[in-house]
Amino acid sequence: MIALLLALQAVAPTAPYADCLSERINADARMEKPPTEAAARVAIFDDAAKACAPVRAKVAKAHGPMLDKIDASMKAVLTNPDAAEAEFGTEPVAGETP
Repeated sequence: MIALLLALQAVAPTAPYADCLSERINADARMEKPPTEAAARVAIFDDAAKACAPVRAKVAKAHGPMLDKIDASMKAVLTNPDAAEAEFGTEPVAGETP
């Protein structure tokens, strides 16, 4: 779900940042069983954003609005995953039939 959302928004100049966020969030041990509280899920994003800050800093300032949209969308997905799934769907898990 997160990868799909970022793929839709990640244009070439911002792709490294979107990829970094996605990889960090998906690799976070807390995502094995995501917390029930939205604030705890957003903390996962915050930690990923801090780790990806050097990647974000390398993106041209002209792309700042797209970076902000990526951040906002990611927070929205983590805050309300059911709404994101309803809007964007989910990617099939390997080995599962759609």
